Amino acid sequence: MAYNISVIGNKESILPFRAAGVRVYECNGRGSALKALKSAAGDSAVIYVTEDVFVMIRDEIAEYDDKPLPAVIPFPGTSGGTGLGMELLNGSVERAIGSNILQE
Repeated sequence: MAYNISVIGNKESILPFRAAGVRVYECNGRGSALKALKSAAGDSAVIYVTEDVFVMIRDEIAEYDDKPLPAVIPFPGTSGGTGLGMELLNGSVERAIGSNILQE
């Protein structure tokens, strides 16, 4: 099976990804975000989600945490970053090795 890379977020944030040939899912609320996540999870190895949408559907995204695929990764949208991506990375590193070596 061939896997895709998908991006979920608002139109302004995902538009550049479309030009790169990445599958994009525009959403403007919780309902459309959940629908996009379910659709993308079917055949995507990696799903990038804007931080604002990630927070909106965080509980549903958590269902994929213990699965090998897809990897769901937050990224700052056009509204800017909140630090969520680094917070999740720090947590992953700490769980993996028992200590957060990324903290200063």
